[in-house]
Amino acid sequence: LFNRWPVYTFADLAAIQDSVDGWAFQQIADRMRGSHTGRQLLQERPQITVASVEALQHLPEGTLGHSFWHHMASNNILEMPDLGEPVLRWDDETEYARDRYRQTHDVRHILLGVGIEGYEEVVLQTFQFAQQPQVLSAGIVLLGGLKHAIIDRKWRQLLRMVPQAWRAGKSAANLCNVRFESFWHMPLAEARRALSITPIEDAGAAHARRSVA
Repeated sequence: LFNRWPVYTFADLAAIQDSVDGWAFQQIADRMRGSHTGRQLLQERPQITVASVEALQHLPEGTLGHSFWHHMASNNILEMPDLGEPVLRWDDETEYARDRYRQTHDVRHILLGVGIEGYEEVVLQTFQFAQQPQVLSAGIVLLGGLKHAIIDRKWRQLLRMVPQAWRAGKSAANLCNVRFESFWHMPLAEARRALSITPIEDAGAAHARRSVA
């Protein structure tokens, strides 16, 4: 994993996650069953699709929905990756909890305020682990963090951002029970406040701002 990172395909990562994190998705499904909104999600099973994301471009700029669309379009990740057949199968509610978790992955990028560079994925996985411990997230944080800190020399950013992400994950609303579709129209800052999410400040970006000033 360390030597190949981050060359894995989405299908590779999904297969690893299916193999090691089924228990985590079962816990997410249990948490959803304990929440009114979570139970609604399990019953209605809304999906985030290419068409539904593209429709968000018509929302006003600065809203969560438009920001999500712009993130997906500008990074050329609108097309949903083909994850292949699941390695393992569970009950229907656990499988929906897993699929919903994956479909909303990039919504968390927007809410946390991090991009898609490798070290930023480490930061996001820290947030996710703080909300729901997972083996894959732990591996990405530990091994990916070492790789990006040493080889890519992102240690300053990681030292600053990873603790922020941990605190943000612990203090935020549990996102597995959030119907993001009800938040698309909200200004991004308002959605963050509603979900008690403090966005991350990139150490490199902060340094660049100070240099310009």
